[in-house]
Amino acid sequence: MRVERMTVVVVVGGVTTVLLYLSLFMTYDDKRFSTRTGIQEADSRDVASIKLPCAGSHDFNVSGDSEVTRRLVETNLRDAWFFFSDHMKDLQSRKQSMSKSDFQAVMKEGAERIKVLQFDLWVLGQLDGEASRKEQEAKELSDLMQNRLHRLQNPENCATAKKLLCNLNRNCGFGCEIHHVIYCFMTAYGTHRTLILKSDGWRYTSIGWKAVFLPLSNTCTTVSNKDVVKWPGNNNTQTVEFPMPKEPQPKPQHMPLAIPRDISERLIHLHGNPGAWWLGQFLKYMFRLQPYMQKLIKESEKSFHYRHPIVGVHVRRTDKIKEAKYYQLEEYMEQVEEYFAGLQVFNPNVTRRIYLASDEPRVFKEAKKKYPQYEILSNKKSQVMKKNKRYKINSLRDLIMDIYFLSRADYIVVTFSSNIGRLVYEIMQSLSVDASNCFYSLDTTYYFHFQRPNFVKTRFFHQPDSGAPVQPGEKLQLLSWSSNFRKELSRKTEKKVVLPNYKLEPIVDVVNVSSYEFRQQPGT
Repeated sequence: MRVERMTVVVVVGGVTTVLLYLSLFMTYDDKRFSTRTGIQEADSRDVASIKLPCAGSHDFNVSGDSEVTRRLVETNLRDAWFFFSDHMKDLQSRKQSMSKSDFQAVMKEGAERIKVLQFDLWVLGQLDGEASRKEQEAKELSDLMQNRLHRLQNPENCATAKKLLCNLNRNCGFGCEIHHVIYCFMTAYGTHRTLILKSDGWRYTSIGWKAVFLPLSNTCTTVSNKDVVKWPGNNNTQTVEFPMPKEPQPKPQHMPLAIPRDISERLIHLHGNPGAWWLGQFLKYMFRLQPYMQKLIKESEKSFHYRHPIVGVHVRRTDKIKEAKYYQLEEYMEQVEEYFAGLQVFNPNVTRRIYLASDEPRVFKEAKKKYPQYEILSNKKSQVMKKNKRYKINSLRDLIMDIYFLSRADYIVVTFSSNIGRLVYEIMQSLSVDASNCFYSLDTTYYFHFQRPNFVKTRFFHQPDSGAPVQPGEKLQLLSWSSNFRKELSRKTEKKVVLPNYKLEPIVDVVNVSSYEFRQQPGT
């Protein structure tokens, strides 16, 4: 048997949905369950360096024989079903509820079973060298897109270049305004226009974008007012002004979460959420910090010893309470605890560490009081931010610092109803090969405001509680992002049908973008 050293990435957070679903049906009972270990011991395995995801490197005994690993997966998957099935049947037959300690023991073992299965599945994916190929592909695709954006933003002749004018001032929060700029930038890319960002008089700072970020162009940053035409203009229009996202008529086809056809095949193979990766590339270009901001961040990183593994926790309160559900700190930390419990399967001595960001100062005191076993890192200045100081340059710097450290965490616990939560997730996708599963959202699944219609395809037959059966291969439109387990969908014959996630496959939205003249040049 051949044994190799390899690097493996394992998604330890993905077990959340499985166990959360099971816990909805499990009640406490006084009789104790006898637990069984679902982890098979290694025999002739060698130690290999394994990169846990969303998590750091550790040494493990790993077999280099793919058939041995495949049989482990097959056996442990069957055993996992027996484990959950037996406990569910036992619960149904009981007259008394389960004790809290027994409930926790069952959940703990169930989590370990799923995590070991995930580990072995990832091992199978690495034995043929796929991991190193994906790393190279991720770098090449990102380099390609950054090069294209740089050339788009720095035309040879600014005076004759076609432009898209975008107003940064939307009179909403930072995350909302940044997502508006992404709309503009994606449209500029799709229509081959240089993006001109109008940011003077920004309510955070009168000097605008350049107060914290590098300009989007080195050579082309202004337009002549006499050349500006309202959206959509035409192919001969020198400068088109892009309106607010919900207002453009007609709506551009390049809106999120669409990806361009010329890289779609490569990107779909590479990444679990191609639309988020695509947005992340625009953010990677946009979020190039001014040198003084880079210095501030490096000093902060050193001062509070930012280390891995670490979970980024964003608790959004204040103004968001009016439009989204209020979540207690315990609800965030429950997911953090599950993440680190998963890491303990592979590293019993793992340090529990979080980077905490919030617009509510009391959250930090609450966290330190209730979770003394955690290393809690945070930006001290953002802890004392007052509502009347929110739209000041210092608050902007602190917010950018929070976004920086949250996005560089191994795993995030956020609310996707928050623009900042989604923004952090999008930036994460530009920082690693595939961080599409390195999150938990307490409310919605990932989405983008005013996005194009989202479709899925059914993988298996399904008989809903009411209505006609759903056949394999049907194309359905997603109606809601609110459920972790089931999706509300529309079909031609009925207004709404509800299907479980595991019978669905997302359809990636691919759109045509005319080729760039410089695509064939070296390095592009």
